[in-house]
Amino acid sequence: MKKVFLTGAVPFLSILILSSIWVGGVSALELSQAWELKLTADDLPPAADFGRFVAIDGNRVAVGAGGADAGPVTSAGAVYLFKRQGMAYVPEAKLIAPDATPGAEFGRAVAIQGNRVIVGARFAQVGTLSKAGAAYVFRETRGSWYLEAKITSPTPANEDNFGRALAIHGDLLVVTARKENIGADDVGAAYVFRHQGNGWIDDAKLTASDPTPGAYFGQSVAVRGDLIVVGARNADPNGAGAVYLFYRSGNQWLETAKLTPPDGKADDQFAFAITIAGNLIAVGARRADLPGAKDAGAAYLFAMTGNDADLLTKITAGDAKAGDQFGQSIAMTGDVFAVGANRADIGANKDQGAVYLFKRMGNEWVEEDKLTASDGMAGDEFGYSLSAFGNFMATGAHLADSTQGAVYVIPLEP
Repeated sequence: MKKVFLTGAVPFLSILILSSIWVGGVSALELSQAWELKLTADDLPPAADFGRFVAIDGNRVAVGAGGADAGPVTSAGAVYLFKRQGMAYVPEAKLIAPDATPGAEFGRAVAIQGNRVIVGARFAQVGTLSKAGAAYVFRETRGSWYLEAKITSPTPANEDNFGRALAIHGDLLVVTARKENIGADDVGAAYVFRHQGNGWIDDAKLTASDPTPGAYFGQSVAVRGDLIVVGARNADPNGAGAVYLFYRSGNQWLETAKLTPPDGKADDQFAFAITIAGNLIAVGARRADLPGAKDAGAAYLFAMTGNDADLLTKITAGDAKAGDQFGQSIAMTGDVFAVGANRADIGANKDQGAVYLFKRMGNEWVEEDKLTASDGMAGDEFGYSLSAFGNFMATGAHLADSTQGAVYVIPLEP
């Protein structure tokens, strides 16, 4: 079992937001020789949920903290940006919603692409609707961050969870509303927006061809080029969950395939997490049962073939135990596949959490490592969120440090 070496916490200054967000006077934190780093902020309240979602792109890490304070608005949520400069990470900005409301969960989902950061707030206020949800697009210009757009559902409704999951690639942004009612409760939908000129336009609405009540279509989402993949964690058959593939044909998005686990059972939550890497689609099923181990969890890898995908393999932890929730989070980069098991027990520490690393060896995926935090405590839920880019991986432990939360940036061997 590999232990993650930890350095000290990153100091954060309070940051004001008007039309821009600024940081000044912060000191850099040197990386350890092993290039392993723990990120925190010094303005976090209890239950800040720092690290419940994390995104990494290039030299930047974005950390969602859905319970953080936004200026005088308590528990509205915030996103903390860190940037790697040489051998150090420095705090870059704290993003908050200019129309912040308590409980909006701003930061429950985050995506980065270049100089843009998109933030989901599934309970944001929209007009007179107190919890309809929204996605906020921030853009960095000449060293400052500006709110570029607040994107809402074309048909907003309270508790739709618009902004629960999102993904960006090129000029396409997909935002899901996993609890939107479409003829029945909590069927779910995904909305495609396209950047054109100086704004974002509504391009398409995606729904399942076989909608079912409570499917949570939009639990997860990934996009690459002309492919959008949407997860529905409770979809039939058997309520085990499913992944839907949509390909662009001209100006339309067509559903071309539905992926399901061949051994799926109710509440497996297949598609709780999904990602695309190259020609692979990875799917986490955090509550899949293994022999003698209920809710141990599993992950599935599919290879894309044309407009469809075929199951390659089912991956489980070598030391799987009941309740680990292996598949809570997933990330892929190069030949490395990382899977979070946020409720894995480490020694006597219940629910401390772990991240398993698998490496592609020819046609097989071999378990290479199990990562834990050297300062890990019971209930931290290390591995709750995952993101990878190049040779770096970031993972969140959203209940660490007296429930404030923490994020660990970990180097991956090439």
